Parts: sequence; C-alpha cells; structure tokens
Amino acid sequence: MKILLINPGRRDYIVKYFLKLKKKYNLKIFLIDCDKYIPSFKVSKDTHNFISPKNKDKKLYKSFLRKFIKKYKIKIIFPVSDRELQILAEEKKFYEKSRVNVIVSNQKFIKFTQNKKQMSKILNKNGFYSPEIIKYYEISRKLPVIKKKISGSGSVFQSVIKKNWQIPKLDEKSYFYSKYLNYEEYGIDILNDLNGNYVHSCCRKKILMRSGDTDKAKIVNVKVFTDFAKKLSLFTKHIGIIDVDFLYNEKKIFILDINPRIGGGYPFTHEFGFNYLKNILLMILKPKKRFLFHKKIKKNKKIFTKGISIYSH
Repeated sequence: MKILLINPGRRDYIVKYFLKLKKKYNLKIFLIDCDKYIPSFKVSKDTHNFISPKNKDKKLYKSFLRKFIKKYKIKIIFPVSDRELQILAEEKKFYEKSRVNVIVSNQKFIKFTQNKKQMSKILNKNGFYSPEIIKYYEISRKLPVIKKKISGSGSVFQSVIKKNWQIPKLDEKSYFYSKYLNYEEYGIDILNDLNGNYVHSCCRKKILMRSGDTDKAKIVNVKVFTDFAKKLSLFTKHIGIIDVDFLYNEKKIFILDINPRIGGGYPFTHEFGFNYLKNILLMILKPKKRFLFHKKIKKNKKIFTKGISIYSH
C-alpha cells in the first residue's frame, strides 16, 4: 500500500508513526514538500522524498499531484498542513474515481474553518460557544481583547491587547478581535470515520505552548469533553482527525479554533495509546470491521516520551 504524506514539514513525528506501521501493513511511504530542508526528509532512508512546487499556483500544483499520484500509484493521500487542504478537497472526487483515498473533509467544511471570524459566528448560531467578537470601535471600552488573524492557523498570529496604546490601526481584511477569557485552555483530537461518523476523542489540558504547538499537556478524558466532541463531530461531519482548541470554565466550553487536519498536539493522543493513524489505515483496509478503544486512564500516572511530557488526569 503506497501512502503519500503532503507537506509534513517539521512534524517528523507523523512520519515516524507511519514508519512503525510500515512492516505490518506493507506500506511504502512517500513524502512531498516544497522545502528540501524539512526535518521530515531526514527521519529515515525508508521514505521516498520528493520536492513539490509551491501551491500558490493551484493549476500547477493540481497538475503536479495528479501526475505524481498516477506515476507512483499512490493509494492513500494524507495531508499534514493547512496549505493544501482546499486543493485536495476540490480534487477529492477526481481521486476517488481512481480509487485513491484522500483523508480530507469536503470543501464546505474546509472553507468554514479557514475564516476564523465567520466560523465563530456560525458556531454561536448552532448551539456552540466561542468568545464574543468585539467590533473595532468597541475595543477601548472592552479591554483586554484578543487580536486574531482571520485566516491564521493555531495561536501563532494572535496577541492580547490590554492597553489603549496597543490598539493597532484598523485592518478588517486581515484581523478581528474577540473578548479575552482567562480560562484554562484545552485541545481535543476528534476522530471520525471515512463517512463522517464519530469514532473517538482524546482531550488534553495545555500546560506549555511553543509556536502554536503544545509541548506539555495533561490528558483529561472526562464525560463533559467526550459529549462535546460527539456533538461537534455530528455538526462538522469531518473525515479523519480534527484538532480543536477551546477554553473551559467548569460551565461552558468556548471554541477558539478548529483545525481540519492532524494537529500539533496529536503526539499526546498517540503516545497515550490512541493510535488514530493506524485506525484510519484500518478503515481503508478493513472497512467492515469496527475498531474500539479500551484504554483506561489511571490517576496520577506520568508518561515520558521523546521531547514530550504527558500527564494523565
């Protein structure tokens, strides 16, 4: 089975996780990225690495992908970053006709997640909560507020505005503002099957962050978060894994962001024993079989992995 990981970049742990499945499932792993110096290319000699054009030119990028997938007889396409999601969603029906499995949600859902301001409004209208959007002229009397990039990914392009002198010039095309909520932040991975049905979720309380990724976290799979995951899964009907960031104040869950692909906090889910990548493979190889997770969380258990500290609840 030939699998293609698109734009793995610095998330070399995803390559390592698939390499562990290589022998058992007879995988041949291909990587493409527009940057030849990415860490993922240096993980193993057992991957087949190629340089791709940048996806700014959609027509060129689509043509490159079609030729590449046909030439190397790729059967599974697994996107790792945000950059190519819309293109793959547009091409999904084309590939499915050739019996190529594309692990990406539909165009409507991808578009929904790419405009963070609009996403917040839609969530609030559909039974979910997200921080109140603050209009520009209201900022000075509603400080502190969060400045966030409309099309940003993770928390890299956001900042807290606490004083009037920090208020930037009006830029409605690039940024929006929301109420600052001083609650504890969590991330949750939600796994759906290839038909958009809920399979499993794993929640973590964020302890240490760096460049939008979680460096240290505490696993907290409690009923309130599982129920939230099931409700959101039913609303999104996404395919595969989504990564959701939210705040919790013991009463309400406030959604900060929804990333329609594997997120930077996934290693915590994986290392804790929930192998979502393996389950996605099995959904393709054994579609009639139902896979369940039976792992129980033990109190006060601490798990160390390379570069990651994981604490259970």
